[in-house]
Amino acid sequence: MVTSLFRLAYQNLQVKHLRFYIILVSVSIVVGALFASAILIMGIHHSLDKGLSKLGADLLVIPKESLVNMKSALLTGEPSAFYMDSSVLAKIRSLKGVKKVSGQIFLTSATGDCCVMGNSFLIGFNPEDDFTVLPWVEKSVKEGFPADGAIVGAMTPWNLGDSIKFYNVRLNVWAKLERTGIGLYDNAVFFHINRAYEMSENSQTDPSVKPLAHLKNKISGGLVQLAVGAKIPYITFSILKDNPTLKVVTTGNIQTSARQTTIAVFFGIIALIALLILSNILMINAIFSAVVNERKREIGIIRAVGAAKRDIFKLILYESTLISVISGFVGMLVGGFLLRLFQRSIVFYLRLLNIPFMLPPYDVIALMTLGAIGVALLMGISGSMYPALLAVRIDPHETMKQGL
Repeated sequence: MVTSLFRLAYQNLQVKHLRFYIILVSVSIVVGALFASAILIMGIHHSLDKGLSKLGADLLVIPKESLVNMKSALLTGEPSAFYMDSSVLAKIRSLKGVKKVSGQIFLTSATGDCCVMGNSFLIGFNPEDDFTVLPWVEKSVKEGFPADGAIVGAMTPWNLGDSIKFYNVRLNVWAKLERTGIGLYDNAVFFHINRAYEMSENSQTDPSVKPLAHLKNKISGGLVQLAVGAKIPYITFSILKDNPTLKVVTTGNIQTSARQTTIAVFFGIIALIALLILSNILMINAIFSAVVNERKREIGIIRAVGAAKRDIFKLILYESTLISVISGFVGMLVGGFLLRLFQRSIVFYLRLLNIPFMLPPYDVIALMTLGAIGVALLMGISGSMYPALLAVRIDPHETMKQGL
């Protein structure tokens, strides 16, 4: 019986081509827009999550007043500079539950004869206690990080062996990082922290550039890796107890902030898609209501030859299910095709906004595909539910008497 109902539902869809195509096009557009938007949002989230997980740090210790700048630097790679005394690292390192501590110092690049043109993020780090930069390096010029070496981010224009100069300090590109997904590291140039102090001193005597702050014995922040079983609240309290001018940030908080930011960016698209889903449900409702009204005699005959009310109900739902599944697949293909077609322009535009983007894992894409088809089914079934109930109420005897 189920096979017969499906066959009849398929035949009914072939009768009215115009209605079929109207629903197909409308649902496909919504599904395509939903699928493409979901890929973009999840891609950005995946990029940020992957990048922040690669930091290897459980906590970031920074000056309290620099919290906003730090988040901006991490998420978009916008050059920022803020400093605190490096002696705080020794205090943090002595706390029970702290496994590793590494300090970094942030500078911004300058334009002029002394420096490479551009807006790179300059980061000084200490190779001796580093656990957030060197572990990412897969390919380098030679073994061992040299005193004049530089590690450049994936989005920078330099390659292995290139010579670059900032504030009259020449560096040689020793390694280039793979794409991390966070703006700060993808747009950064890493070098020994002593070179940062040297740049600071050089900037004081070079009239062609804006002087940097006096950075000797200063850092911009400390990255803290905790031992297994260490309690974040206890470590945070211990750090802030003796250093009230500092702020402790967990990578989880940054991830949450990143998610909220990207959702806010795409909120308009999501709201528009929600309205389109609602309008499609109403449109499908109107179309199937008209179909039921036109097929009263057919439904009456089916009832007269022994079909139960539930069979009539299923028949209408089967029709909507078939067209919804077809529309879902078409919409998914349309969304994927548009993403592929405009991939370069979309990614380029996101890069202009300093928003990282990498495609989410294939299993996530598969789940989003099923979700898009599920939304198509939701629209089809929701829109045809009321017309199906109307069809069930049709009295076969009345339709025969009226000659419909």
